Amino acid sequence: MAKTRQRPARPTQLAPGDKLWSFVGLARLYSWALVGVSIALIGISIALEATSEDGFSWRYVAVLLGMSGISGLIFFPLLRVWLRKGGLPSSRLPDATAAEGPRRLEATPGDWRRWGTLTVVVLLVSSTFMTLFLVAVLGRGGTAEGVVIGVLLAWGLATLEDSRRITRAEAEEGRRYFTAARRPAGAGNRLVWVPAARARDREPAAA
Repeated sequence: MAKTRQRPARPTQLAPGDKLWSFVGLARLYSWALVGVSIALIGISIALEATSEDGFSWRYVAVLLGMSGISGLIFFPLLRVWLRKGGLPSSRLPDATAAEGPRRLEATPGDWRRWGTLTVVVLLVSSTFMTLFLVAVLGRGGTAEGVVIGVLLAWGLATLEDSRRITRAEAEEGRRYFTAARRPAGAGNRLVWVPAARARDREPAAA
């Protein structure tokens, strides 16, 4: 029989500097960042090819887009199944604990903008270096670039779909899930919940 995880009973004491970051908001931020980076890599790959010895060609663009689409179609269902075992945000919900302590304020729009910008920059830089590494190993032609783009796109769409599970869980349980931290790195490791009524009463934090 498969093991079932029990929801921890002990509440989490929030630290004085913690802010509450909407968990479903973080899932959507990461998913759209992955989708955006995958699209940006198409432009970067074409620009790199245009500055190479071979120069720009429509054949390269066709191979790049074709491999991106094929890789995305292959990896999307695979990631939906594989990541559901622990790699998708909703899989962390059973680990959430009740928030305990003084009333906390949610992250401000400015906090979200800063974290979103950092997330996109880190993903874009790391994905670009991964693409360059694969091109150096496998050679140019659009195949290696397309695989990276397709995987990132599939990962982003799988995460976006998973965010709907968090929304449904919140509605069914009458809770709002948050990451309690100054910065939501490793969001699933500091996951708390508050009753939905209390969450609606919260005020935005000062910028």
